[in-house]
Amino acid sequence: MTPRHSNRTSIDAAPAETECVANALRVCRAAALPAFVLSGPPHAATLFANDALCALLGKEPMAGGQPAPAWFGPVWPAVLGAVDPLFSDDTEEPVGIELLPVGDADPAAFEGVPLTEDGRTVAVLALARQAAPDDRVVARMERAMRSEIERTTAARSRFLASASHDLRQPFQAMRLFLDALCSQISDEKALSTAEMLGNAMTAGERLLNALLDISTLDAGTVTPDPQPVALDELLGQLVQEFRPQSEEKGLRLRARLCPGTVETDPVLFGRVMRNLLTNAIRYTRHGGLLLAMRRRGNHWRIDVWDTGFGIPEEQLTAIFDEFHQLQNPNRDPNRGLGLGLAIVRRLAELLGLQVEVRSRIGRGTVFSVSLEAATPPAEPPCGHPAPPPSAASAPPLTGMTVLAVDDEAMVLTGLQMILESWGCTVAAASDMREVFAVLDGLPDAPSVILTDLRLPGKVSGFDVIDRVRRLYGREIPAVVLSGETAQSALLEGQRRGCSFLHKPLHPGDLRQVLERLRGGGDKGGEKGEGA
Repeated sequence: MTPRHSNRTSIDAAPAETECVANALRVCRAAALPAFVLSGPPHAATLFANDALCALLGKEPMAGGQPAPAWFGPVWPAVLGAVDPLFSDDTEEPVGIELLPVGDADPAAFEGVPLTEDGRTVAVLALARQAAPDDRVVARMERAMRSEIERTTAARSRFLASASHDLRQPFQAMRLFLDALCSQISDEKALSTAEMLGNAMTAGERLLNALLDISTLDAGTVTPDPQPVALDELLGQLVQEFRPQSEEKGLRLRARLCPGTVETDPVLFGRVMRNLLTNAIRYTRHGGLLLAMRRRGNHWRIDVWDTGFGIPEEQLTAIFDEFHQLQNPNRDPNRGLGLGLAIVRRLAELLGLQVEVRSRIGRGTVFSVSLEAATPPAEPPCGHPAPPPSAASAPPLTGMTVLAVDDEAMVLTGLQMILESWGCTVAAASDMREVFAVLDGLPDAPSVILTDLRLPGKVSGFDVIDRVRRLYGREIPAVVLSGETAQSALLEGQRRGCSFLHKPLHPGDLRQVLERLRGGGDKGGEKGEGA
């Protein structure tokens, strides 16, 4: 391959009779578009062409000035006819020159200008015009760009799925080992140390989950599942969920709710509202919070009010950027990571929500979320559902047989330790072959299947569930653990009637699900924290 700067050497070395021609050669050399200089008597002119022109016409880069008639060949008469008026001093206006590129491209248009010295034309500088691109070329470029975007998006999605799983596995193992360790120690000092370790792990888990959420949303791998949602019920559940946190800080959390229905993804919309409530509690020291909903025409507006320190007007847009925080110069992780509102912004764009913020320094802030109202679904003719069993009345897990499947040895060992500490009998396996080996050693079918989603090879946790259920001929309750972020996995689990917990899970969440299954509670579609 000829070096890109080869033409520079030849043009610099070319004899320039005048300063005007020397300057023209430098312009020609530096031009990004095809360009050339004709110097000397027109019928025996010397040509200096830049690399772009040589490439356009399918010629080798020039090694110096060359006779123009020989270099242009059959098109020289047309070029000469175009520039001859400039050399003859018949005109000082630019002239048009056309050259036919190699291939099927349209002719390239050039504009030649005379270079004069002492009233005499000594050379002609010709530069290609910046023509509008050919439609065929544009179409080819668009197809190539779309193909590259699709390829990159697919590769990024695969990376995120793998990274999400692999990064969460060590946190999951540490969380299980820590919980098992806490059940084995009674020394207060050791328990205090374990509690601090747990707090550090929680901070790491929050950062990891937030970063993966941001990356997954940016990759476009999250697809909303819109459905009719009883807005007052969803918000009421959030009030009960966040009231203990607010009371712990001495804050009063109030709610003004009324019956209303919207069509949205309840999981993703719930994450929006959770992030806003978490943010309000975190940055409010005194007073309280109000979660209110009101009808505005064909829309419902949900307001999250707080009595915090307020947000300066010039910061109202920046707060939705990643890692942007107010009143946290030392980056204290206990005061958040600066990713909650960035996730809110992305989820709002995905769900078509309108998010507004108003604030007064020293008085507080209100975040408003607006979405279209929907017609409530018809009530099914059924009785009132029985309330879920309370934690106090939940059945113990002693004697429960759990088939635990995970290809990560640390996680599997941690699961076995924590389940056995709860009184469960554990049949542990890392792949499908080991599953059937451990099942042969059981006198009866397992009480529940607890499996990781991703297993070695092309086998998934859903394959394990299907095979084991077919083996025993009944719908054995199943819990799927996953570090992935794809919504399709959750839908697959719901279709099979599985509970679904997201890694890194807290052992308490797992125990609640197992107690509910042991007591004959809901077996289908349980969405764990972060799912």
